Amino acid sequence: MTAVDVLYISYDGALDPLGRSQVIPYLEGLAATGHRFDLLTFEKPARWADPVVRAGTARRLSGSGIRWHPLRYHKRLSPVATTYDLARGYAKARQLARRRRFDLIHARSYPSALVAWRLSRATGTPFVFDMRGLYAAERVDGNLWRADGALYRGTTALETRFLRDAAAVVTLTRASLPTIQRMVAEAGGTAPVAVIPTCVDLDLFRPAPPTEPFVLGYAGSIGTWYLLDEMLRFGAAVLQHVDGRVCFLVNMAPDEVRAAAHAAGVPPGRVDVRSVPHDEVPSQLGIASATCAFIRATSAGVARAPTKLSESLALGIPAAVNRGIGDAADIVEREGVGVVVDPHDAASFPSAARRLVDVANDPSMRARCRSVASRIFDLEAGVRLYGELYETVAASHALPSRRP
Repeated sequence: MTAVDVLYISYDGALDPLGRSQVIPYLEGLAATGHRFDLLTFEKPARWADPVVRAGTARRLSGSGIRWHPLRYHKRLSPVATTYDLARGYAKARQLARRRRFDLIHARSYPSALVAWRLSRATGTPFVFDMRGLYAAERVDGNLWRADGALYRGTTALETRFLRDAAAVVTLTRASLPTIQRMVAEAGGTAPVAVIPTCVDLDLFRPAPPTEPFVLGYAGSIGTWYLLDEMLRFGAAVLQHVDGRVCFLVNMAPDEVRAAAHAAGVPPGRVDVRSVPHDEVPSQLGIASATCAFIRATSAGVARAPTKLSESLALGIPAAVNRGIGDAADIVEREGVGVVVDPHDAASFPSAARRLVDVANDPSMRARCRSVASRIFDLEAGVRLYGELYETVAASHALPSRRP
């Protein structure tokens, strides 16, 4: 193994739930194998204001030998704020590159890729474009941008340059591989495309003994792409078959969830809505008998990989998912670890709910879910794949020709 010096850029903060679940664990694992990191992040002021979490994260990163360079994230007057953030990010990245010679730059998603791409062109250092999904298409699908708007057109133009000049591209799903490979070729790039799914720390997410009564769980965000009303109506259908409750662990708008649950016909005494710290998600979600994650299927959905599925399976919990979201439905059907539901066909909910209850009551199900998570979503496997990619890129240390 050849140790690699990496500048890792993430527009998600290290203090964000995604940073704590999908950035730091990977870097800790890679650092343990000898790779060296400077981590550049953009931190939300509200999370930065918590001195306990901030100091704990700093100690955690320092303990792994990871040099953390946090910048403030700005939201007001976006996209002006994003432009300002990325300008400061580039200035900081240039400063870091003058202090030490990086073997490669790892850009997590599109905003970070702009910083990495500019730095790569200025210094000749190869960069890895870790896409995390089809960003511009997702923004349009979520009705956040207009398909004929300047933001979409500008971002897709940059996307072409990122794919053309990247030394390697990472996508999260096998379902998206043909699409991403075609996009690289159309951009004039030659970068290999690696599939590395959103993995989970199996030591942190461990199965707990099953509980009574039945609990249908959900953990994560609501809004934009998440079909809250449909999930709650499905939850009401599940409760027609079992004596149990629906439990939503959300990081925002708990009153909105309660109101939606009432409208969906979930009895008030059978819905539990809570906000819990990220570190408590494994224990709080672990009491669930099954989980539910319905996400709006769009043209960009092929590249989405919900962490919810990997975490549920790691806990030994079967899941109800819908089609059109990366590899989720294929995994659930192929491995027999849940049910695939059409969230827009309410008439199918009673039979789908019954199937999910039957699956969850299968005595072998928890071991099966855990086995699938170990085979597909093990963090150690993800760390190994990133390590191999780093070594390949650093060894080649070559960028495509720098075109304007």
